[in-house]
Order: sequence, then structure tokens, then C-alpha cells
Amino acid sequence: MLAAHKGMNIAATEFMAVLDDSLAALAKNKIGQREQEEVLFVLYSMRSQIVLV
Repeated sequence: MLAAHKGMNIAATEFMAVLDDSLAALAKNKIGQREQEEVLFVLYSMRSQIVLV
């Protein structure tokens, strides 16, 4: 993840917007709440490798 996002200067707010959009897409496609939470957990676990402060 670090190499893939190096130099992209992704802000925390931009990262959170991606999470919001991802959850909205999952809900729109009627993915269960538990599965949505699992996806959110996985995505958020990568935050420190994507958002470089």
C-alpha cells in the first residue's frame, strides 16, 4: 500500500470520503450490515499506509 500511494498526498478527509462512498455502494447493492462492517474494518486498517500525514 505504501508504494502504491506514495506521493499521492491523500488527506484523511479524502480517505474518509472513499470509505463513505464504499459503504454507500455496499448498501445500494443490499450487502448485509455485518459484511459492510467487515469491509469497513479492512479498509480502515489500511489507513496508516494510505494517508501520509
